Amino acid sequence: MANKKATRVRGRSIFRELGIAFFLGVILLLLVYTFLLPIFFVAGSDESIIYLLEDLGQSYEEAVKTNPDAPLPETYLIQSAFSLEALPAEMSRRFKEEPLEPLELYYDDEDRGCDAEGNCKETYYLYLYIYPLEDGRKLYITLESTEEYLEGSEEDQVVLLAFAIIGIVNLLATFVSARILSKRLIRPIQNLENWAQSLNAENVGETPPNFRFRELNNLAVKLTYTVSRISEFVEREQTFLRYASHELRTPITVIAGNIALLKSQESGAEDTVPVERIQRANLNMRIIVETLLWLGRESSAPPRLEKLVPAKLIIGCIEELSYLKGNKPLTELLDLSEDEAELPKAPLLILFGNLIRNAFQHAQKGEIKISYSNGVFEIENPVSAGSKADATSVYEESFGFGLSLCERIARRMGWDFTLEEQQDAIITRLVLRPADADSK
Repeated sequence: MANKKATRVRGRSIFRELGIAFFLGVILLLLVYTFLLPIFFVAGSDESIIYLLEDLGQSYEEAVKTNPDAPLPETYLIQSAFSLEALPAEMSRRFKEEPLEPLELYYDDEDRGCDAEGNCKETYYLYLYIYPLEDGRKLYITLESTEEYLEGSEEDQVVLLAFAIIGIVNLLATFVSARILSKRLIRPIQNLENWAQSLNAENVGETPPNFRFRELNNLAVKLTYTVSRISEFVEREQTFLRYASHELRTPITVIAGNIALLKSQESGAEDTVPVERIQRANLNMRIIVETLLWLGRESSAPPRLEKLVPAKLIIGCIEELSYLKGNKPLTELLDLSEDEAELPKAPLLILFGNLIRNAFQHAQKGEIKISYSNGVFEIENPVSAGSKADATSVYEESFGFGLSLCERIARRMGWDFTLEEQQDAIITRLVLRPADADSK
């Protein structure tokens, strides 16, 4: 029999897809944050400066209500005036070309201490904020800031270390999240797969286990229902085959016995032809019934092996089925080797009988070549049509049922069965494989 090999299921792994999705998500998240970090940093810095300068303007406005001569906000880095021209000339010239609006922050920067190669020691920033007072005047408030560049400073090292730690923590968090999601999602799916593989007719009536998720539990219930329906169908079919095996063979045996009884009695020539017809019809019915019953059995046990000479079986089938030629001008060219092999007899008889029957029934004239050698059985069946189209028509119409049976039997036994269509012939070839061939 043909060995049953485990079929590799095609498809993509959910765990792999989730891992790739998590990895790409983390990379995208890092890229987005890397792009947005400087934008948010600058925006946050501007907002803090606006808050500081606006607070100074509000404090001055409150102070003026109690003391009209209250001094303007001024420190080491902060200066203020009621007009742009009243500010120091070095400051006012930086914003003369810009249209200035109240409650807006303006800034100007300048690199200082640059050498010939363009490396600068620091950058000078000047911020200007215009705060409108309740009496209609505008308070121009400036803030000076300096950013120094120190190569290899401890602050830079701390920032780099902080970024490295954040990146490692992010990757670890992603890995842990993936593992948790795997346990919560992938493991129930794997449990469902293992349970589905163990589902059979014996345990189909048991309550399915809880797979945590509602969708998986619904799928388990549907699988149980499907397997239950299939089990019922298989049981009905097996019951029918058991009954059919007895009910069909009994009348065939009774007919065969009565035919033998009729032949043993003296009868006229006019009774011989009907008896022979009945005998041939009974023989055909027996072969068809045995074929269908054997194919319908669910048992995977291989047929019993016997040491036999396939050529003798072929000759026996030819003799039994030669009546199918009738009065057609047909001859057989036999090339049979007397090789002995250990093969199952019943499937061979069914195959040989079906193939020889097809040849005798559907060939109209010519020479039918039947050969067997080294486990290869071949029949070359002549086609009376002289064109390719006619040969195709004969192929489609003549070999339907018998060919289907032969293909099923050969496939179940692990043998190679082919049919080759030619211009003036149809060649059927059966390659027999001994039972121990697969183990070599």
